[in-house]
Amino acid sequence: MKSPSWTESYRAQHFDHLPWHFTQRATDAEKADQQRQQRALAKAAAVEVGENCFLAPSASISGQPGAALRLGNNGFVAAHAYITDDVRLGDHCTVNPFATLRGKIHGGDGVRIGAYACLMGFNHGYADTTKPIWQQPHTRKGIVLGDDIWIGAHVSIMDGVKVGSHTILAAGAVVTKDVPDYAIVGGNPARIIRMRKRTYAPRSLEAKLARFGQKAGGELDALLSGYQAKTKDAGLIYLNQKGEKKRVRPWCDATEIAAMFGRVAPGFTKAEWITRLREFQDRVTGVVPEHIPADGQFNDAAPADPDDTRFYNTMAVSYALETLGSTLAHPVAVASAIAVPRLRKKLERLPWKDRAWHAGDWVDCYSSSVLSDALYFDRRPPLKELFAWLDKKCDPMTGMWGLWSAESRWQHPVNGFYRLTRGTYAQYGMPVPHPEKAIDTILAHMTDRVFFNGKTDDACHVLDVVHPLWLCRKQTAHRRDEIEAWVAKRLPKVMAHWQTKRGFDFVVARHDASLQGTEMWLSIVYLMADLLGSAAALGYKPRGVHRVESPGRGLVR
Repeated sequence: MKSPSWTESYRAQHFDHLPWHFTQRATDAEKADQQRQQRALAKAAAVEVGENCFLAPSASISGQPGAALRLGNNGFVAAHAYITDDVRLGDHCTVNPFATLRGKIHGGDGVRIGAYACLMGFNHGYADTTKPIWQQPHTRKGIVLGDDIWIGAHVSIMDGVKVGSHTILAAGAVVTKDVPDYAIVGGNPARIIRMRKRTYAPRSLEAKLARFGQKAGGELDALLSGYQAKTKDAGLIYLNQKGEKKRVRPWCDATEIAAMFGRVAPGFTKAEWITRLREFQDRVTGVVPEHIPADGQFNDAAPADPDDTRFYNTMAVSYALETLGSTLAHPVAVASAIAVPRLRKKLERLPWKDRAWHAGDWVDCYSSSVLSDALYFDRRPPLKELFAWLDKKCDPMTGMWGLWSAESRWQHPVNGFYRLTRGTYAQYGMPVPHPEKAIDTILAHMTDRVFFNGKTDDACHVLDVVHPLWLCRKQTAHRRDEIEAWVAKRLPKVMAHWQTKRGFDFVVARHDASLQGTEMWLSIVYLMADLLGSAAALGYKPRGVHRVESPGRGLVR
């Protein structure tokens, strides 16, 4: 028998590894040979293959009648793939080199399985500890795949998983739970990274969102000008409400509200805004005090106390400058000075049991201050140690860091969860430790009519549940329908409380609007709309303290 030439051997292995070339480039003789191979596999392993398919000769395919490979039209199985038992795939499905499909696996059309992927539609029994595992019977729930799925290289899918249509399983993902339609998942265990498409909100709601966004944007300059005041010593200033004391936060709220719509707040140029905001910071400690001395000179001996409430102003000014494309003028020295031993002691001493909001507030302010230092001043804060402590201390039964109490019920733990995760997991792009349990606790808190009755709902209480749900939904579709129903019922009511050229009251149903209330409720409306997949209809996006991006992603090493 004549040995194949180098050219013939090359062509054979070429199609083995690049089977998508076979239909267009194979000769009639090569196509005839492929048909003979498919007939042989049909006889030997009960394989059923549609039209225009290619099965690599080096692939190992085994089966028997009723439990064998069934492949629709225009598909292929590439080199060294390993396929056993009841594997059924529709049209335009592909199995790339070295992939493994074993057990019961039923898929639709357009399923693309990457190299070295492993789909295990069965499992070893292990319940009987008196016998070796290899002697115990297998269990088989099977894997179900929808249509139009991209399964990346080295993905593992476990028995019993259902993968929805139009999904992407990122390379290396270990999929242990069901994946909803249009989800992109990744990691070990795999979690939702984001949704490709959402169709939960009705078109009527999207139209309301669009009208609301247009109205708010159209009134923006008049609204912000209404919170200005003129003083003898400082000239033009911003106040949260008329008659209130001069504070730092209204300047930040005005900046962030304008930035949501891609604008600069009236009264100052962009350069003037940057200069004014930078002037609030003490150059020695790096913190932003609540009140600015009349002479403009800070006391260089200002207390370097990480518990100082002025940390919140530091965070707010940093975010406001960020929206203007600028940064704090100086590092936050009091935050950078906290080394690992002191950080751990501080975290342990925070009032997690009875005042979880206060504990979360400190973590939020600290992590935001060191983020600025890391991004702009080449500091190396102990972020790895911070997240290691937080991951370890998160309660796996509730997903919270605080405890339920008869006095505040779930209010303090949930509020503390928001402040803590906003400053850490959200802006550093890290996964929340127990997202499903956190959602369960948050939904339980949302049934408490003391805090949620539609009449006395304030921006803090609503933001404290909406932002955590939005954050956890990045990782899981757990109780999605309940979340969306709650949001869809309240979102139109929130928008209806907008006051023409004044914005929102902090307590949504009152009529005493403020800059703080306006910034918070505009952010809440966006997050609610995003939970329904319709935030794009608003035409604006939160900036600053409630931004939805993660600028610290990649800093935790």
